[in-house]
Amino acid sequence: MRTTHQRATRILGAAALAAGLLTASPTASAAEPATTGAVADYEGHRINLAQDGWRDAHTCVVHTPEAVDCYRDGAQADHALGYDRAADPAALRSAAVPACANGWLCLYEHAGGKGRRLIFNDEYWHNLYDYGFQNQTSSWRNNQRDGDFGGLRMSGDNRQIWLDAPGYVAYLGNYNDRAYMVHG
Repeated sequence: MRTTHQRATRILGAAALAAGLLTASPTASAAEPATTGAVADYEGHRINLAQDGWRDAHTCVVHTPEAVDCYRDGAQADHALGYDRAADPAALRSAAVPACANGWLCLYEHAGGKGRRLIFNDEYWHNLYDYGFQNQTSSWRNNQRDGDFGGLRMSGDNRQIWLDAPGYVAYLGNYNDRAYMVHG
């Protein structure tokens, strides 16, 4: 015999299904995400970096996997993070050192810190596919506190390399465009 709660749950479920709020798929679960990829705020819109691409964004800042902000140019991101090149000791020593805010790890699309930039600062392994950046890292800068290593895992041989802090590598050489995960 059904209880009143079971009948009400069944009726509400049927109404939601009829209204198109639920699907009849027996394998789907309410806890499963409908899409994969990191969703970022970009100029008042939400974009899925893995599915929609970066559009014309230059820099994306990953505060957490659920909180990502993208900016049209690097200067906007630097301003949002409080980065001042004139106060960056490494940048003052060499104009070739690319911008990377204090306390952050920056990945760059091209050698020499050029191209798009993806920024992290948490102790978490991120799949770069989610950020539309898998196999696209050519250089990196770790501007976190001394001894706060970052890491990259490489496709092919699944090798892991550590990114010293503070540190900068202008070209990944044999590891160019092979990173599929990053640890900020």
